[in-house]
Amino acid sequence: MTNEDAKVIPVRVALRCRPLVPKEINEGCQCCLTFVPGEPQVIVGTEKAFTYDYVFDPTAEQEEVFNTAVSPLLCGLFKGYHATVLAYGQTGSGKTFSMGGTYTSAQENDPSVGVIPRVIREIFEEREKRTDCEFCLAVSYLEIYNEDILDLLCASKDKPAISIREDPKDGIKIVGLTERRVFTAHEMVGCLELGNSARTVGSTAMNAASSRSHAIFTITLEQRRGTDKADSVVSKLHLVDLAGSERQKKTKAEGDRLKEGISINRGLLSLGNVISALGDESKKNTFVPYRDSKLTRLLQDSLGGNSHTLMIACISPADSNMEETINTLRYADRARKIKNKPVVNIDPRAAEMNRLKQQVQELQVMLLHARGGVAPVLSGRKYLIYKVYRLFIYLFVSCVFHHVYHILFALQTEQANDKLQSKLEQLQHHADSPEAFTAHHALRQAQLSKELIELNKVLSLKEAFVRKMCQNDSQLEPMQSEHQKNVQTLQSAVDSLQKEKEELVLALQSAKKDTNQAKLSEQRRKRLQELEGQLTDMKKKLLEQSKLLKLKESSVQKVSKLMQEIQAMKTQRTQLMRQMREDSEKFRQWKSKKDREVLQLKEKDRKRQYELLKLERDFQKQANVLRRKTEEAAAANKRLKDALQKRSEVAEKRKDTQNRGIEGAATRVKTWLLNEVEVMVSTEEARRHLSDLLEDRKVLAQEINHLKQQIDAGERPAPKIRTHGALETPLTKQVENLETEMGLRNAQIADLQQKLLAADSEGRLKQRIDGITSIVDAKCALKVLMSELVSAKTASAKLESELKQEKGNAQDLRKMLADERNVMSTMDMEHQQQLVDLEQRHQEKEEELEKLRELTVIGFHDNLSYKDQDCNSFVFFQCACKGRCSNKQCRCRKGKMTCGENCQCAHEKCRNMDSHVPAEVGPVMKFSSLSIKDDEQEDRTTVSFLKKKKRLLTSFQNSFFSGCTPIREES
Repeated sequence: MTNEDAKVIPVRVALRCRPLVPKEINEGCQCCLTFVPGEPQVIVGTEKAFTYDYVFDPTAEQEEVFNTAVSPLLCGLFKGYHATVLAYGQTGSGKTFSMGGTYTSAQENDPSVGVIPRVIREIFEEREKRTDCEFCLAVSYLEIYNEDILDLLCASKDKPAISIREDPKDGIKIVGLTERRVFTAHEMVGCLELGNSARTVGSTAMNAASSRSHAIFTITLEQRRGTDKADSVVSKLHLVDLAGSERQKKTKAEGDRLKEGISINRGLLSLGNVISALGDESKKNTFVPYRDSKLTRLLQDSLGGNSHTLMIACISPADSNMEETINTLRYADRARKIKNKPVVNIDPRAAEMNRLKQQVQELQVMLLHARGGVAPVLSGRKYLIYKVYRLFIYLFVSCVFHHVYHILFALQTEQANDKLQSKLEQLQHHADSPEAFTAHHALRQAQLSKELIELNKVLSLKEAFVRKMCQNDSQLEPMQSEHQKNVQTLQSAVDSLQKEKEELVLALQSAKKDTNQAKLSEQRRKRLQELEGQLTDMKKKLLEQSKLLKLKESSVQKVSKLMQEIQAMKTQRTQLMRQMREDSEKFRQWKSKKDREVLQLKEKDRKRQYELLKLERDFQKQANVLRRKTEEAAAANKRLKDALQKRSEVAEKRKDTQNRGIEGAATRVKTWLLNEVEVMVSTEEARRHLSDLLEDRKVLAQEINHLKQQIDAGERPAPKIRTHGALETPLTKQVENLETEMGLRNAQIADLQQKLLAADSEGRLKQRIDGITSIVDAKCALKVLMSELVSAKTASAKLESELKQEKGNAQDLRKMLADERNVMSTMDMEHQQQLVDLEQRHQEKEEELEKLRELTVIGFHDNLSYKDQDCNSFVFFQCACKGRCSNKQCRCRKGKMTCGENCQCAHEKCRNMDSHVPAEVGPVMKFSSLSIKDDEQEDRTTVSFLKKKKRLLTSFQNSFFSGCTPIREES
């Protein structure tokens, strides 16, 4: 080291406050800190103020913290000074975030990176600027876990033992620690990532990723400066991420986490003792306990030694952490009083030797240059390195471009996939909804009904046409027989005329030879012409008769074809009716399932209403408890205020010399001691009430957030529950009431914290010790304390006895409550069993009704098939009754047929007319409503069965299924 007088530089302190985290916001925590604009000052509560070198409020970014507080240390690092950045604070206050202890290479351009990655970046940027120096960089990374030093850069299982040694010249050295040389920023970041992955972290109630060890990342910078490259400078930068101080009550630590917390607090206590010893000017020459902890041994040069040191004190602004925040602020305030003596780390003898060696090398180079042969080689080598470097840059930029292109393409594809997935989920949700299923079933039933109606219309038209064709055929049969007779007669007449014609032709031929018979020949010629005319007429009639026969044959073919079409349409109609029946059955099953689900939901809703009523009662009880706690807190606040006032009065009286005598010592000490005890008891009671108020505010904040979520989601409040004769208030009114009550809690918490801050000052312990000035005072104080202890023990024993009695009574009440709950549970199970039985019986009755509908449909099919057989037989009965066609004298009724349009009976009086023509089926009628009442006996059976069903269903009017619609009797 240089022989220059080292300058004394204090430890610089940067205070950084993080924002309120969502957990604290949800718990209703308020900010207890006030930052003075333009000044490095922070005010706790309303009066207590602290001043530091740098103060960063919650809005400060990482870049601002680095540029303002950390960057000046790097300038000294390149000048040869050691530097240390130390992050201290409560667990969960943002130390690791500020230091960048979880940094990875993927966060290179992230603006939220911490101190360590920014330091790495700036060191290499500065190295590129200093072209006149040669640099050698090395890094090491260690953690102190349960007072054991662990090497984070050594991946081997057989790690060497690490020990701490102190060198008079080089200071603290760590033997066995891995130190890696690095040449690029990427390599240094790789070492940081390797160490971060090996660090010990754990989850606590205050931090999901809490550091369970102290970590120190050390960068060693060796540089050879000057044009002559004579002097060598070695400087170190320690980046320390301390584990946070924690309380088991808040972290809920157990097992290994509790042991880790104890070890962490022990190390931080040792660090606090070192800071107190170094920062107290009255203890300037006292012993500094560096050896109490390995942490303080490693930081020996950083605290009061050869280093520029910056402490980043991280705090939480939440009033629930106000006590820990005060401790951190006091800790940092004491650290500002520590004085360091940094010097430039240069060894003069080594520098002289290096200068001589460099001079020899330069002379040798000059000698070789004079002889020739080296410079061209060196210049060619440099040019080759330059070309390789250019090629490497080109390849690197190309790889980055392709990588970014593929990432963008993947992001676009993923976004399109997400959109399609969301649309698919919406369509699936719509298809699975009961409304969609019901609408689909209704549309399908309407479509099938429409097809059935159209089919019935076409079928009825074709049946009517076939019926007319059959009637025409029956009318043509006698005409056909008569026609055949006429044909035979005509044929015989044609034959006779043909013979007569031939005879006449022969006679004419013979008459030509005999002139005497000329007159007779003329007569015969006329007769021949008449016969030819008759023969032509007869042939025409024969031709017409043959056409009629062909027409009859074509009519028979058309009738058979129509019958085939009618049969096919009837088959299609049967299939449609079967399909409608199947769809109706599926819909009935689905509706039954949904009804059961509705019943289950109603049961859940009933239980939820009961739970709401129970919660309302619990809320009222909780409100009463909160009211009582508020009153107790106000009383404790008043007692604390009175105790503080009494203490000030006693302090003034103690200045009076009249009580300085031996005879007044007992009274004076007793009054002073009892007053101090009262102050301490009042302070502890105020702390207890403060903790209760914080818990109550947390509950209120959770309730407010829950109600706000319900309001944002558009949920309607539950049905109004009557409590103490009043209806439940709306959600918005509840939120307003709870926010008002929360504001009251915040005011009480702030008041109590201010009082505790005044009572719990740093000089309180010193004042208490100064109150005892002699042996007599000490004896009097001991006597008073013994008396108070005996009284307290007696009162405690009495209270314990009463507590045991109350616990016995509470146990008896709990046993009675358990018995009552068992009885209620048994009754509830019986009630559920009854509901299940009734539901099963209801299901059975519905199945019986469905079977009855099927029987009705089967009767309808039998009647249709019977009609089809009658149509296929081509036998049609026609009655000509003069009455009502109500007895078997009617031909149609006798043949078990209904009267048709061709019957000659009086249609307006006829009771045998078919009133259920398929073409008259209404478009809104369902399949289950179709019925045929041809058989009176079947109607009577149906009516009797429905009457029995009605009597059975009406027997459950007061049961769970009383909401079912009863079946109307059919007359």
